[in-house]
Amino acid sequence: MGFAGLAVLVLPGDRPGGAPLGWVLLIVAASISWAAGSFYSRRTPLPKEALASTGWQMLFGGAGMVAVGTLAGEVPDVRVDSFSADSLLAFGYLIVFGSLLAFTAYVWLLRNAPISTVATYAFVNPVIAIFLGWAILNEKITTTVVAGAAAIVLSVAAVVRRESAPPPEDEVAYAGAVRRASNRG
Repeated sequence: MGFAGLAVLVLPGDRPGGAPLGWVLLIVAASISWAAGSFYSRRTPLPKEALASTGWQMLFGGAGMVAVGTLAGEVPDVRVDSFSADSLLAFGYLIVFGSLLAFTAYVWLLRNAPISTVATYAFVNPVIAIFLGWAILNEKITTTVVAGAAAIVLSVAAVVRRESAPPPEDEVAYAGAVRRASNRG
């Protein structure tokens, strides 16, 4: 249902046209890679501290991006003297709030919450972006946007509700039987 809500948000006419298929597929591959990394992070030996794990991931990710940018010949295009105060403030904001705080919280959640609950962030972000676009940039909210956002919010609520609900009686009985059997063995 959440995916359907996202699809409604990007209906033709509500997105920039002319996006090359190769780059669109690269974005899809990146999303799959992010999901796989999130799923396997519990099975991978990472630093126990979420901030240390975040630091290492950002260090290696940043080094990889610098290497790719260098190989692509982008270094001569960087002109430090033309950075504006606004762009530096925005960059600082993204470092502190978008990277250090948000990503550290995400890494901590991956270790301490069900993956299905953690993954709901990807559906909530577009809804927050819609609200911010309306509040800050006076963007128009159409009926289609409201329908897509409602489907997203309802799907997230369903996942969170399901994850926080107590397990059915038969699962509790089975888990108790397994514990008793393992204590005897």
